[in-house]
Amino acid sequence: MTVVPKYAFLPGSEVTLFDRPMVVTGRSDEGYLMTGLEDHEVTVLSYDKFVEYVKLPGVKLNSALARTGGRLKQRLGGYKSVQALSQAQRSEAEVRLAICYALRVYLARERERGNISFELSNRKVDNEEVRKFIANYVTSVTGERVRLRPSRGGKSKDRILYRGRTMMDFFRIFEDLEPGENPLDALVPLDHEKGNRTRRFPDGLLDLMTEAWEKIGLDLRKRTVANVREHLKTSLEETNRKRSRNGLCPFPVPSEKSLCFHRDRLVTRSELVVATEGQRHARNKRGRGSTDVRALMIGELCGMDECKMSLVMCAKEAGYWETLGEDEKRACETADQYVRKRLHILVMLDVASRMPLAWVIAETPNTEATLQLLRMATRDKTKEKIRHGCKREPARAVGLMNVRNDNGTGLRNEKVISTLLGLGSINTIGRAYASTDRAHEERFFGTLETGFFRLLPGYTGGRPGELPGYDAQQNGVVCVDVLYGMLTRYFVDEYPYQRHFGVGMGGRRPYDVYKQINETRGQIPPTDPDKRRIQLGWQIDVTPTDEGVRVFTAIWFNSDALQRTREYAMADGKVAVFVDPDNLNDATVVLPRVKEPIAVQLQSTVFADMSLSEVLRLMASMRREDPAATEFNEEQLALARRRKYDDIDAIGVEHNLPRSYSTVEECKRMAKAVFSGARICSAPRLVGTAELEEITNSSASDGCFRIGHPKLIEGITEKEEAPGKVSVYNASLPETPAVRNSVAQIDESRTKLDSKPDLEPGSPRQGVLSRPNKLKGFE
Repeated sequence: MTVVPKYAFLPGSEVTLFDRPMVVTGRSDEGYLMTGLEDHEVTVLSYDKFVEYVKLPGVKLNSALARTGGRLKQRLGGYKSVQALSQAQRSEAEVRLAICYALRVYLARERERGNISFELSNRKVDNEEVRKFIANYVTSVTGERVRLRPSRGGKSKDRILYRGRTMMDFFRIFEDLEPGENPLDALVPLDHEKGNRTRRFPDGLLDLMTEAWEKIGLDLRKRTVANVREHLKTSLEETNRKRSRNGLCPFPVPSEKSLCFHRDRLVTRSELVVATEGQRHARNKRGRGSTDVRALMIGELCGMDECKMSLVMCAKEAGYWETLGEDEKRACETADQYVRKRLHILVMLDVASRMPLAWVIAETPNTEATLQLLRMATRDKTKEKIRHGCKREPARAVGLMNVRNDNGTGLRNEKVISTLLGLGSINTIGRAYASTDRAHEERFFGTLETGFFRLLPGYTGGRPGELPGYDAQQNGVVCVDVLYGMLTRYFVDEYPYQRHFGVGMGGRRPYDVYKQINETRGQIPPTDPDKRRIQLGWQIDVTPTDEGVRVFTAIWFNSDALQRTREYAMADGKVAVFVDPDNLNDATVVLPRVKEPIAVQLQSTVFADMSLSEVLRLMASMRREDPAATEFNEEQLALARRRKYDDIDAIGVEHNLPRSYSTVEECKRMAKAVFSGARICSAPRLVGTAELEEITNSSASDGCFRIGHPKLIEGITEKEEAPGKVSVYNASLPETPAVRNSVAQIDESRTKLDSKPDLEPGSPRQGVLSRPNKLKGFE
């Protein structure tokens, strides 16, 4: 059975529960009887509930008030403890308490020696022997040297022992304390109560001072105290003239110090910041910070930010400048004025362990720089470690569960947000002018500037005009490649092994926290390689062949799965190839109407384990040639080709070979003959003849007559007609002028044909209706 405690509160003890001050008035069988100090309501609080309520935050208990009435608090002027006073007052209180303990020890020692009736008095304590005993005891307890009397000449920090009467006053106060009262509160000197605390300005002048501050001082334009005093002086002139007419003394003009003191009594520091700098700035300047642990796993919350580096860099390489001539140096200095600039740095860190995950140097913060930052965070960084000579291990590839950024142009855009959503990450955008939302990233840049950029030549300072005597433009000699190597070594070898005193770190090193979280809670799983290349890689649309897919002119990828898909899926047209520019060993191909992406491998082993920029630099170095050698080789190549063409022409001339080429004029003439064609002119119709289509027409028409026997007319007449045959000339025709003319012309033609000799067999017949010869000549 649990025993419920019943506390013996004296009537008058103060108890504060749920921000409600109450006074204990008694006890009953049910619980404590309490009366509210503000609402005067009587409440019965059971004993078991009181035990539970005492565990809650905000509970206040003051049982000494019923015994002493809070006399020590009243003595201190409202201070509850001596710890709220100055260090000098606390040190003096400790010395006085040590004197009281020394007197108690001396009294006990004298009574132990047999003088039972010995009592302390002012005269006995002022004895030289007693004073020496007290001085030695206080020196041994407090560690401060105590002298019996002041030293001769000079200035000393040693304490001087009080006279006997003063020490007995301290001892009597010490002996009269009730149990639970702090002797330091009773013995501390009240130096904080010294001085004239009354107001020295009349009420009318205080009102004018308040008016001056409200109209001039508490303004967002941040006017100075001199402006407030000037306005007050103008207001006092009219007031003093009115007072002089009424026989009153004029108000003095307060000093700027008095105005500042009056302002501090009107508003607090936070209220002053709100009035002069705005509520938004006051929230960042005076608001509370964040003390919560926001991530427990590696990759659970990653913050990325961009910042303009406080460093001027140029394109000069070490050791190259001294090899140039004077003209070349002047030209390079002219160009260097454009090259020398301040670049931007983008950094991503893990909030749980404070380990840097990625870092990028860019000319301007843009989308491509942010995507490069995400690629570096989600891949292995061993290549950077080996290339830049790092001794320790960088953070490994990790999945991004929640990425937190701000409103920067390179961080908050459609491409970056869609990429993060495609990776399955949560994108959190911090609020503008809310410093607590992204405190880890902002503090990280402060450490980076203090521990890295400030030490390099060309440092411009943290704010404008911070280094007035230093020419950062002239001293900016660090090139980008050297800077990136130094920055990589700082993020891998230096920063993770410094003690970190941020919230949740407790002075531990980021790399130790990284290992501990990795062993206990683990990391967010990395992203699928194909999915990562599709979302973060570069897309190139190409047409696949039997050799695979070719990107960037000379880099081939292929796989058996790609060729099988081309055969069986009947995929025609271009496909999308996604390449990671940091690693060309693999690529991802997405074919139309194919559900799953296909992984392909690099076919050129010479490019294995290389990035795209390294491949391009390698190819550029291979093609690089001295201009003089280029000119000589091209000249020799032209001579060799000229000799080859001369040999070919000589062979054709020697063997009288027909020419296989044509000149421009010959081509024009032949084209004109080919495309012009042949056109036959129609002859006028003869009288008594008919058109070809009229011969086979069954209806009667002019020029067509029905004859007895279907015989082909070839345009000539026979000498003798076959018996039983009817001639066209013996047929009966209608008697019309046109028919008579036609018959006359036919008879004339027949007479001419009969007069001609017979033709040889096979020779062409000549007649009126014979086929014309040489049709090509007709137009």
